[in-house]
Amino acid sequence: MKAKKIVIVGGVASGPAAAAEARRTDENATITLIEKGPDISYSACEMPLLISGEVEDDSRLVRHSPQAFSEKYGVEVLTHHEVESIDPERRKVSVRDFSTQNLNELPYDTLVVATGSAATIPEALTTQSKDVHLIRSLEDSRSMVTTLNSKTVHHAVIVGAGYVGLDIVESLLRRDIRVTMLASEGRILSNSLDAGISKEVVRHLESQGVNVRAERATRLDVAPDGALRAVETDAGEKIGCSLALIATGTRLLNSIGTAAGLKIGPGGGYQVDDQLRTSIPNIWACGDCIDREDVVTGQSILAPLALNAFRTGRVAGRNAARSGKGRPASVRPVVKVAAVSVCGLEIAHTGWSEEEGRKKGLNTTSVTIRHRSASSLSPHKALLVHLVAEPGTRRILGAQIVGEEGAAQRVNLITAMIRSGGTVDDLYELDFLYAPRLAPAHDALMIAARTMQKNLG
Repeated sequence: MKAKKIVIVGGVASGPAAAAEARRTDENATITLIEKGPDISYSACEMPLLISGEVEDDSRLVRHSPQAFSEKYGVEVLTHHEVESIDPERRKVSVRDFSTQNLNELPYDTLVVATGSAATIPEALTTQSKDVHLIRSLEDSRSMVTTLNSKTVHHAVIVGAGYVGLDIVESLLRRDIRVTMLASEGRILSNSLDAGISKEVVRHLESQGVNVRAERATRLDVAPDGALRAVETDAGEKIGCSLALIATGTRLLNSIGTAAGLKIGPGGGYQVDDQLRTSIPNIWACGDCIDREDVVTGQSILAPLALNAFRTGRVAGRNAARSGKGRPASVRPVVKVAAVSVCGLEIAHTGWSEEEGRKKGLNTTSVTIRHRSASSLSPHKALLVHLVAEPGTRRILGAQIVGEEGAAQRVNLITAMIRSGGTVDDLYELDFLYAPRLAPAHDALMIAARTMQKNLG
């Protein structure tokens, strides 16, 4: 029987996961993984540790080198190659080899698209200055470390107040660099945190010496030699600095798919079914570039999460490799959950904030309580819980938890409640652990649930 040709476009998390699972599913298939950069499999979430110096060798972030991955899984790995187009009729992709600039055609029987997303750069902030950085790939991180190690940086400006910007704040502070963060709305994580919780995070950042300004960057002042001199804002300010990070959001890398006719879902990613099949036969998609069904709303959303990338990669790889034997793999609806730690403060959220939920057409109400992370007789820290629910059904829609300890792990429990359709009453009735040295008699989540019960009647 002729060996199946499987082509996978994209690396980092979902692409390699797809390739590995495809090999487990079909030991005889010819599998090719194509990545335009030099790295195919690395820990993107740990890149801030490289920038801070907590991790000194970037090789520690590499899960598999191209050669090691190729040898372990029997996959042909083409780095510094880019797929420029897909021809679904002929089942071929056009691949550019950056080393020669040659454009070659590669046939496939099944194709997995795992192209992910890229950083967005406002046109006014586009520059060739080596002092202005993005943090989207391991290459980006290496570049920023090179800059930090080659010059003395006293002041840095972070343009944007999302997860990437917050991750890098602590990295720069650990290097004794003064930081200004430009949050155009005066909000931190505005798509994830409600206003009151965002203010708590801003207060914490300011207590650590970070200058958070409700301004938008409009221009970069770059010297003729390429050195960054300042970032100008819409308030008419000129903030002197010698390094800047542009963290203003991401855009999907879906141009090759849309050009080939792949349908785009309401969330902006490729439209896929629960087996991750796209709208064109023999093409699957996975990772950040696909739409997923949201557990709470049932609507299609983008869910650019690390675990989502890995899981969807495995499902797409298995289904692209199987030949009708056994049951196909599938994915379930997703709950958006994320957390970040900044200078000792854990910031975690899951599901929908009250503000974003209303935009999605949800009827929402919320409560905010302050409690402690452990027993009052043991070492403990303050914990802030913001619980969001639907008044009529009493269903839990989301939560935001902030504190110096216990926030990130507690949010996992709420995520499980959301996935199972749990209510405020279900949360209150949970059998929470009590052990004086480990946990308080009344957990903060229980207090939040009881407060919500009182409000709902």
